[in-house]
Amino acid sequence: MKVPPRAVRRLVVDPLFVPVAVAVVALGVAVTLVGLASAPVDRRLRLSRVATLAATYLLAEVAVIVTGFGLWLIRPLMRSRWEQAHLALLRATLGLLRTAAGRLLRFRLTVQEPPTGPFEHGARPVLVASRHAGAGDSFALVDLVLNHYRRAPRVVGLASLQLDPGIDILLGRLGACFLRTNGADATAVARVNALASRLTGRDALVIFPEGANFTARRRRRLIVSLRRRGHSARAEVAEDLTHVLPPRPAGLLAALDAGTVAGTVVVAHTGLDHLVTPGLVWRALPLAAPMKVRWWWFPADELPATGTERADWLTMQWAVVDAWIDARHPTGPLSPQD
Repeated sequence: MKVPPRAVRRLVVDPLFVPVAVAVVALGVAVTLVGLASAPVDRRLRLSRVATLAATYLLAEVAVIVTGFGLWLIRPLMRSRWEQAHLALLRATLGLLRTAAGRLLRFRLTVQEPPTGPFEHGARPVLVASRHAGAGDSFALVDLVLNHYRRAPRVVGLASLQLDPGIDILLGRLGACFLRTNGADATAVARVNALASRLTGRDALVIFPEGANFTARRRRRLIVSLRRRGHSARAEVAEDLTHVLPPRPAGLLAALDAGTVAGTVVVAHTGLDHLVTPGLVWRALPLAAPMKVRWWWFPADELPATGTERADWLTMQWAVVDAWIDARHPTGPLSPQD
């Protein structure tokens, strides 16, 4: 779906979204009650859990739209407090959703950290390159960066995310770079580089080098597509990686070329990666296993100097991520239906 211009989103989409969301929230309350009444049939109360979480999410969206509009009205009076106000709003929104997911879905998150890294010390920006797989993993990652490590997230994401009013307002006003897919955005590299050039202090540029949420079906389609277009080397990389898509290096290289980051954080995670369809999510509720996050820290002065060497380094790191995930999938790769 094509993303409407910003003026249309602010003046038409957002005002229409509010009453529709409120109506759906009321419906969600009714569905929650129906789910509770059906407890003898569905003892896990999945219908009530999903309906309540959806209603919470929509209420959070409405709060962001209304608050965002209020902040826009008083922007001339805010000056330097404009960004801090939106960081506080994003922090509260993600905290609410994390709490709701924990109580309703039993979502938990554990983090394995290296002995030392960029988040605990220093005030230089960092680059966060993360695996992308499973329902809600990007929310969990941004929440981890903002609320746990106290870094201001500057996100590189798909342009389609702007169809979500809350994401559009909060991440957009915090300098997010929204890109079109399939190489259709000729300015993508320059825009990522410009975003990285503006990083200061305790910023974190969050990027997903795979370019899409991993599924086994998407991996197979990508391999076929690469073979058909004659990209045999990249197809071989994709075949060697079982749990991740081959990384696209252009965005990460553009960020590193800006020369502003203290280093790169490579993030692997598992626990949500098998939740790739509504049916799989439904059957998994409430969640039995936590989302496990593991990250590695690479100082800028230890990274390769040239673009080609950096691209090879990224591919190697993704192989490490793949191996780490594989070690936590004792039953083997995801099923062909995933």
